[in-house]
Amino acid sequence: MVKCFRKSFSLSDLWVSSHERLSDFYLTSWQRGDSPVPMLVIRLLLATIMAGIFVWSITTSPTPYWLIYLTNWGLLMVTLLTLSGTVVSLLAVCKQLPDGSALPWYVSIYWLFYNIAITMAIIITALYWILLYNPEQREQEGFWLDLATHGFNSCVAFVEIAMARTPIRLLHIYQPLGVGLWYAAFSGIYYAAGGTDGNGNPFIYEILNWAEPGDASIIVAITAASLIVLYAVLWGVSLCRDRISTSLIRTTSLELPFAPPDRHSPSGMV
Repeated sequence: MVKCFRKSFSLSDLWVSSHERLSDFYLTSWQRGDSPVPMLVIRLLLATIMAGIFVWSITTSPTPYWLIYLTNWGLLMVTLLTLSGTVVSLLAVCKQLPDGSALPWYVSIYWLFYNIAITMAIIITALYWILLYNPEQREQEGFWLDLATHGFNSCVAFVEIAMARTPIRLLHIYQPLGVGLWYAAFSGIYYAAGGTDGNGNPFIYEILNWAEPGDASIIVAITAASLIVLYAVLWGVSLCRDRISTSLIRTTSLELPFAPPDRHSPSGMV
């Protein structure tokens, strides 16, 4: 059993540095052939949407407090995901991607952003609409920005999951979980250093108030557990996506090794 485990797992699998098919990072799951153009068009659209939301968010509240909110961390991650994915697709169209299972650094960066951003976007959306949203305190203009940063971000992430072939590995669960725990630690340090939110409150989010460490720790634990469950669900979604698209859509013959002619056939006797 130890031998079997060693054959199926290596330390390099913990990082985003290798994958058997580079084409999984620039082809759609729902195409025949190997043209990178369809995924490039999708990613250009997603990157344009996210860049617009990102600029909208910054220009609406241009203060240093913008950086302390988990919402904006997630918005930045999804924006970087779409931009890095667009770069990968552009390089694929220009035939600038090297062959081999070792991934170029820019593909690895895209994969890292993918693992983190798709999970964080959905978690942030769920936390906001379940725990934080108060319709009585929202103006019309603020509502649309909230919808963009706590709704459209998850839609963009889900489109990337559904349309791309980018793999999700259970071993990579530490990446989004690490960012989530990093933010929890940051919020605690920020509180201990006397930091406040934009309104002068001694916390970033009222539900994550470290003046009550027991309650704050419970929120962190529940969120971390939810993130783990969500990542496992997304892993399952990616497996279903690949199975369905491989059986119904993809041209799998392109991935088969070259077979020599049958020596019993007339062509094999030449």
